[in-house]
Amino acid sequence: MQQSINMLDFRKSPGNIINEVYYNKKKIILERGKKPMAVMVPVDLYKKLFLDEDIEIYTKQRVGEFKKEDKLAKGLSAKLKKLLK
Repeated sequence: MQQSINMLDFRKSPGNIINEVYYNKKKIILERGKKPMAVMVPVDLYKKLFLDEDIEIYTKQRVGEFKKEDKLAKGLSAKLKKLLK
């Protein structure tokens, strides 16, 4: 479950909100004047998303390398373009 909370409400009871995130596995967006500023997620989800060694973050450089490696042969590429017209 995901919900939004403004910073003023967060400041009133940060402990309760952190407990909701940790124990009830809630994802909470912290807002300042209707503008999303930060996200609170359970530690397990954070680890899964950002600390897992199997996950590769695709930078522009990596995407460029993939595109170079994944090019079709010129003849096949031309045939494919013809078919898609």
